[in-house]
Amino acid sequence: MLLAVYAVVVLVIVAWPTPVDAGSQGEWLKHVLKALHDRRLLVFLGYPQVEFLANVVMFVPLGLLGGVVLGRGRWGWIILAGFAASGLIETLQFFFIAGRYGTVDDVIANTLGTLVGALVARRILRISNSSRIGHSASS
Repeated sequence: MLLAVYAVVVLVIVAWPTPVDAGSQGEWLKHVLKALHDRRLLVFLGYPQVEFLANVVMFVPLGLLGGVVLGRGRWGWIILAGFAASGLIETLQFFFIAGRYGTVDDVIANTLGTLVGALVARRILRISNSSRIGHSASS
């Protein structure tokens, strides 16, 4: 169920006719970055880095939920699914959604997000299994 809700949210975001940060929606970020840079904080962080990180974060739930649902031994398939979904999204944006731009950087960021989510799922499953084993041994 969570995976379906996540998929709908991502589809709405990526199929929207304008980027989510277009117009005044992106202005707050520019102000925050300027305030940080004026204080010599996070000076390495600019708009392109924030956009890249946002694309990573957007796909973490795919890796996390996919990893938990599919379980151990399927990490490669989950990452491949993230790569394929991202490639499809970026291709559709590039060719069919005016005002949107499909980029290779977004595919890389989305795939990286899927990998991060899958690694978190792997860690969660290991902790869950070890606590279950420890609980069984002490019973």
